[in-house]
Amino acid sequence: MEIRIQNLSHSFGDKVIFRNDSLTLQDGGIYGLTAPSGRGKTTLLRILMGLIVPDSGTVTAGVRYSTVFQTDRLLPGVTPVSQLLFVRGGKAEREAACAFLSSLLPADSLHQPVEELSGGMQRRVAIARSLWAESDCILMDEPFTGLDADTLHQTAEFILANRQGRTLLLSTHQKELLQAYPIQWLEL
Repeated sequence: MEIRIQNLSHSFGDKVIFRNDSLTLQDGGIYGLTAPSGRGKTTLLRILMGLIVPDSGTVTAGVRYSTVFQTDRLLPGVTPVSQLLFVRGGKAEREAACAFLSSLLPADSLHQPVEELSGGMQRRVAIARSLWAESDCILMDEPFTGLDADTLHQTAEFILANRQGRTLLLSTHQKELLQAYPIQWLEL
């Protein structure tokens, strides 16, 4: 599904974030947002999700988004496998969820409550959950925060292998570590 952002304007008080900006995300495209802090990366993602109403402009309606926020927003006391099953499936898909996660996490971590996992493992659970959910577009706000370079590359490969042709829009301050990937970079 093509996503059109047309004539978008938004301010926070006197601080103008967007002024009559337009952007089209092609169906199945892989996009990266990079800009200095405070320029509007998170604001744009929140507008797309409908969490912020822009001052003016339009965004394609009816798009189903799955999201990785800057904070993981995982369900406390719930295992990585159950995090996935919460957004899609049930007991019947438990085996598939285990297999999905096992390429990103050690097998012994799949059935531990998420708060017992390291921050990097929790981040990867949040990423896997966004990919597992049914959606038209995957939005990721700083998905690689807290990951070392090797884990970042493993996770980037996992994202690309499991996005299932869906449009991907991610924001990052780590553009230099992602140059080898087929990302169309958008500057804000």
